Amino acid sequence: MNILGVILRASYRLRHHLWLGWSLARWVAILLVGLAVAALVYWWPSPWPATLLALLFLGYLLVLVWATRQGYLCFEALPEGAAVLQNPAVARPLDKEEKIPVRASGWFTVQEKVQYYVDLEADFETVGTREHIVLARVHPSRFLLVGRWPSEDWGWWYIFFEPHMIRTMTVGHLCHGPNPELAIRITYELDPETQQTAYLGSDSTSALQRIWEDLLLDAPPEVRDRLRGDSA
Repeated sequence: MNILGVILRASYRLRHHLWLGWSLARWVAILLVGLAVAALVYWWPSPWPATLLALLFLGYLLVLVWATRQGYLCFEALPEGAAVLQNPAVARPLDKEEKIPVRASGWFTVQEKVQYYVDLEADFETVGTREHIVLARVHPSRFLLVGRWPSEDWGWWYIFFEPHMIRTMTVGHLCHGPNPELAIRITYELDPETQQTAYLGSDSTSALQRIWEDLLLDAPPEVRDRLRGDSA
């Protein structure tokens, strides 16, 4: 079991599930502060129980800050010479209307709203104009019995990027939960000042190979050249 992955997933769910309008992450913080105050009163003049709870509270805050900065996931690129996905001499595009099931993470958009989500059930496809699309869905969910995912986020969310936007493509292991999975990390440029990263994970190597070849087909030459150099 990957402990860091479990912590990252728990932090993500605490942040995104609400109870009475507040995130569960905030309610846990309030609970720890309340316990520290109660311990200070109950065990006075001994400060140690309250001190331990205060340290636990600070540690909890540090974990939340760390998890947020990590984007609630960790990605470890495969070392050179250990590439699982192959760079074929002739890359194969996806068929018309072919969709590849994946678990997707990154910045999603719908109706001018933008949100960062991790580990969504999704499909990858490439339309006739060669635009790449990740179609993901946020489902209703509960966490720790009382926490609920806000209903305004339910439904379809999308990532759009065109081949010329791709800046890097990396294969590695993505960690969000107890079991790391193979994933492709794609960094793409929306404009000269804005880069975003999408992660497409799957337990099917063949599925990721299909996506990899489709992305390679018309990615910028410098991206393809870099990948050929890495696999040499």
